[in-house]
Parts: sequence; C-alpha cells; structure tokens
Amino acid sequence: MIPTVTQTQRREMDENGFTLFEKVFTTEEMADLAEAVEEFEQRMHEELVAHGDSGISRAGEITFTDHIAERDERVRAFVSRPEFVALTTAFLGPDTDLYWNQTVFKHPEGEREFPWHQDDAYTPVVPAPYLTLWLAINDATEENGCISVLPGSHLGGLRPHEQSPIGLVGYPNDAPDQGVLVPVAAGSIACFWSLTLHRSGPNRSKGIRKAYVIQYAPKDLRYAASGEIIPGLMPIARGGQPA
Repeated sequence: MIPTVTQTQRREMDENGFTLFEKVFTTEEMADLAEAVEEFEQRMHEELVAHGDSGISRAGEITFTDHIAERDERVRAFVSRPEFVALTTAFLGPDTDLYWNQTVFKHPEGEREFPWHQDDAYTPVVPAPYLTLWLAINDATEENGCISVLPGSHLGGLRPHEQSPIGLVGYPNDAPDQGVLVPVAAGSIACFWSLTLHRSGPNRSKGIRKAYVIQYAPKDLRYAASGEIIPGLMPIARGGQPA
C-alpha cells in the first residue's frame, strides 16, 4: 500500500521528529523479506560465534547486518519500491538515494538495552538530517524491545556522544524524560529524522525482534568532515519518480 503522508504526519515530523506509517506491507511481504535478509543475518551470527563481537554486534544478543540491498537483488528491488519513493520524496524532495540499510535482530537478552543516540552521530553528513525508516519485520513490542524516541530532540542539532561497549550514547538512560515507546506492528514503519534521539529496550520475550532499518538521503549527500560526496549510493527517485 503506497502511503499517503497526511498533514498530521508532516506536523509530527516537524515538531516531534517522528511519525508512524501503519501496515504499509502485508504479512506475506514481510515473510518474503525475512527469507531474503535472514540468510545474511545467519552468516553474521556465525562470524560472531567464530570470531567474537564485531563493533556493536554481539552473538546471541543483537546483530547488525548492513549493506544487504547492495548484495541481494530481492532486497535491492524492495528498497526501491513505490512505497519508499513516495515517503522519501515527501520528506526529502524529488531526488533521493539509499544511504544505508541494515537488519537489526534483537535476541532475548535479559536486561540489556541499546542506548539513546542520534543516527547522525555515527557518521555526520550534510545535508542533515536524513530519513530513517524503521520497518518491523515482526511485531516490535514493549516486551521484545521496541524503540523509544525523544520528541523534539531533532530540533537541537547533533549532540555530543560518548563511546560505550554497546554503542554511542547521546542522552542519559537515567534522565527524567525517557521519551515515548513506539510499538510497531509487522509491516509498519516508524519514520524519524537522523537527528531524533532514539533507543531500544531489552528483549524480555522468547523470540527474536526483527527489524530492517532503511535510511534515505537527498542526492549528493556529503561527508560533513571532508565535504566529499559519498560515492556509490543507490538512486531511488529522480524528479519525484522512481529512478
């Protein structure tokens, strides 16, 4: 279903830095996507078991598997679908590229959380912010570690972040304001700016929480540090139409 961006959703993005698009994809479409991406996640899991933690991926806890669209024709076709053309051009303008894509599989892991951060902190770019589309492959609930967002946090620009063993930290977990939980049903999308602070809670369920994080940016995105255009990004839309 090609989503229509309402005025309410535009206002939510402007004021709060996030909004929700419900049931964009069917259960069957998510099953097909899961079949494609799980092959890559399994390889990542095997590498972690064999060689230990890699960055912020930890075997049996949480795995990040990136650049899947660039390696699989099925996933490449998926991230170029009309639904994503409609969403990216609505928020970013007529010419958009795929900037980053990764699965995030959160295993049952007791009380471990993923810290508050802004996506821009990992690699600052210009123009900022870009668009993060957090797609739930299966239901993301409070029990299995859905995301939380801090409304309005995108308005203050890029914040200082500190390194930690579980990722960059841009906001304290013990601050009085811990934002709002954002449960996301399978096939639905949590849409937020790359400057919006977000985190995810522990997975206290017995299953794996599966998400596919797809990030889009305006054409000719540049590294903030060097000013150089980021090479090799996949065109998604040109002139408001599929590229």
